[in-house]
Amino acid sequence: MDHLLMETALRYNRHKLPSQPVTVRIEMWVQEVTSVSELTQDFEIDLYVNEFWEDPALNYEQLYPCNRNLSFDHSIQQSSIWSCWRIKSTGPCLLDLLKFPMDSMSCLLTFESYNYNINEVRMRWNEPNRVILFKDIELPDFTLINYSTFRIEKKYAAGLWDELTVSFTFRRRYGWYILQGYIPTYFTIFISWVPFYLGPKAIPARTMIGVNALLAMTFQFGNIIRNLPRVSYVKKRRPKWDTEKLDLYSRIVFPIVYAVFNIGYWGYYIGGIFVNN
Repeated sequence: MDHLLMETALRYNRHKLPSQPVTVRIEMWVQEVTSVSELTQDFEIDLYVNEFWEDPALNYEQLYPCNRNLSFDHSIQQSSIWSCWRIKSTGPCLLDLLKFPMDSMSCLLTFESYNYNINEVRMRWNEPNRVILFKDIELPDFTLINYSTFRIEKKYAAGLWDELTVSFTFRRRYGWYILQGYIPTYFTIFISWVPFYLGPKAIPARTMIGVNALLAMTFQFGNIIRNLPRVSYVKKRRPKWDTEKLDLYSRIVFPIVYAVFNIGYWGYYIGGIFVNN
């Protein structure tokens, strides 16, 4: 038996393709998604990549008469090869903040042969389990809600290559933005209405409330956008009722607070001139 195995190994050419083309099945095991970043628009993932293909040169049919005296693992068919790699990778994300903070993000991970085109290697997703999640993926800011797989043929100068892509959809967890953004902004807006109910001679109180409301809105808005990328379409597109509410409210409240401050100041100043005259 040792002689037969050694003879097969010596005659094996690892540079020769088993067939034309070789069909390689890909299966992915997701262990963890460590981070999703809006600033760099990418995500980090820890996964296992499994490759399956058939190589007739590794078929040991000559050992069939010895099966009664051998203990082979028959769970994997002869001539089948299984290669498993653990990878920590970074992939791009498609970001759209139009519905922030009720938005979602799609992150892509693509597998492709580096040396072999479709005339030599055909890549396919393994069936029925293309992607296996070891656990539910939840991050402080995002939750994985769905994933999908697809295959395309990418054209290059040297020919066509198979590309296997898996798309992960993450939904933003907006509880932090409600507690740290929306609720403080609402309270600041309500406080800015107080000067309208003060008497005409309460100029110091009106001025103090107006200035404090303006400063609070400025720092609150800056704290939110500090951790977001600098995109221009949020301000260029016409916002809807359920999109980018914090940005819309801030643009409305700032002029109101500034106008209230000027009305109080100039009213007191002009009124004092008439009284002195």
